[in-house]
Amino acid sequence: MSEPTEIELDRLENPSVSPDGASVSFDVRDAAGDGARIVCRADDLERTIAYLAGLGGQAAARRPDVTPRFFGNTDRVLAEPIETSDVGLVRGLEDGEVILVARMFGFDLGFTVTGPQLAALHREIERALPRSALVKTDHHHHHHDH
Repeated sequence: MSEPTEIELDRLENPSVSPDGASVSFDVRDAAGDGARIVCRADDLERTIAYLAGLGGQAAARRPDVTPRFFGNTDRVLAEPIETSDVGLVRGLEDGEVILVARMFGFDLGFTVTGPQLAALHREIERALPRSALVKTDHHHHHHDH
């Protein structure tokens, strides 16, 4: 197997989804327009995104000037939002480990979160949302006073 040709990423273009939704494809181009077509099975997207995020984390660890982006105390969003269809919390494998799971584009991504991060998230939810959105109005739940 030969070494792959190196392409310094300038842009992604020509996105396509197979008619049956089983795969996605796009072109990877450098500044001169040279590049390659990437085809990825839809069930590999979750793993591919986690792989790229892991590489991003490794790159950040090597750069001395990386400052964490803190969301909170401002309503100015600095990242391009990604729409989620569901969000939840599950217990991790270790004691006290919590995983925030977001369903996006038909697959799930899990993020390990700490207790202090969850507490900060709770405060931000209360700050960012109107109180009416946080008060239960669902009358189908059964309330038991003991």
